[in-house]
Amino acid sequence: MRSFFIVLFVILLWQPQTICAAEKQTIDANSIHALSAVLLDGDSGRVLYEKEGECKRANASTTKIMTCILALENGKEDDIVTVSAYAASMPNVQLNIEEGEQYYLKDLLYSLMLESHNDSAVAIAEHIGGSVEGFSALMNEKAKELGCSNTCFLTPNGLDASVGEDTHGTTAHDLALIMRYCSWQSPRAERFLEITQTNAYSFTSLTEQADGSMIPGTRNFSCTNHNAYLSQNPDCLSGKTGFTADAGYCYVTSLSSGGRKFVIALLASGWPNNKTYKWQDCNKIYQYATTYYQMRKVMDPAEGLQSVRLQRAQNPDYDLKAQKSAMPQLTDMRKEVLLADWETMAIRLHYPRSIEATGKGLRAIGNAELLVDDVVIDTCDILLEDSLAVKNMPWFFQAILKKWAMFF
Repeated sequence: MRSFFIVLFVILLWQPQTICAAEKQTIDANSIHALSAVLLDGDSGRVLYEKEGECKRANASTTKIMTCILALENGKEDDIVTVSAYAASMPNVQLNIEEGEQYYLKDLLYSLMLESHNDSAVAIAEHIGGSVEGFSALMNEKAKELGCSNTCFLTPNGLDASVGEDTHGTTAHDLALIMRYCSWQSPRAERFLEITQTNAYSFTSLTEQADGSMIPGTRNFSCTNHNAYLSQNPDCLSGKTGFTADAGYCYVTSLSSGGRKFVIALLASGWPNNKTYKWQDCNKIYQYATTYYQMRKVMDPAEGLQSVRLQRAQNPDYDLKAQKSAMPQLTDMRKEVLLADWETMAIRLHYPRSIEATGKGLRAIGNAELLVDDVVIDTCDILLEDSLAVKNMPWFFQAILKKWAMFF
């Protein structure tokens, strides 16, 4: 019978009155050169626009954003990387490192992200993962962790590859999720942005002294950032280009404007001689994003909360009929959400209006959901202070004595 009193209570708390008035706007798919494209809300991870966003394709050197972030998270920038024969054998674009040479991991990361050197990618992968295969396993594990549903990484540099039925590639949606992580969510996101925003960088090989210390070697290198969108768009935070014969021109970028965070991922945005298609696609998609999507305040979900009865909680006057109650509270929920005028926002509260008292203190009894067009983009716990003692035999004995005393 106790469970009879525990009822799940759901409230649709808020839907702004003005949101339904506007007509939905989108981008004509035929105006986008890329075969696959995604615009992602960098804050919530919500897809704002897509064109074949879930179609798996070769993604070329955009792969290297995953290589870079894994190296930053799993290695130290002053690590000494020794070049293998396999790393040195990589095709162009290459740094032209040679077997047996040694470099700081930090220097190879700039080579990787600014010039997109394939040999540096393999040297980094072997250092972090023990082998290319070991590093690929780390890449796929991280992709799965980030919610990527159709990604397979076989190489750290993005060169076209296949093993059995597996082919190297990803989707525009998955690639956007990875860039979102690299730019804002990773514990090394700030360093990732610092490296990818660098215009030019110089370094040398390393020579080991008899005492084991390292000094600058005889080979000198200079790297220039080839992400032209950094100079084309002041809102661009990071980006990585890519090209192979199978992939075509690919690009992924993160951007920020007025508190808004966006990721754009493009796969197969033309083939030679259409190298500028990816910039045209980026401009069109970003114009759409900044024109129609604005940050909007979220109503405080606590305003819809109602008190919860604490069944079997003791009351100090030993009244058998009296019921104690407590007011629930919320953990933090985001205060703003990226929204277009044609989208609806709502908050739903899920919690029982009556629960069994436990006397164990503050505990979660439900959750609040923030939804955009019925898609949950944030949740938080609903808590209740349940510290009142539970009715027991001594309490009931006192209550009965008090009731009898009324007749004498």
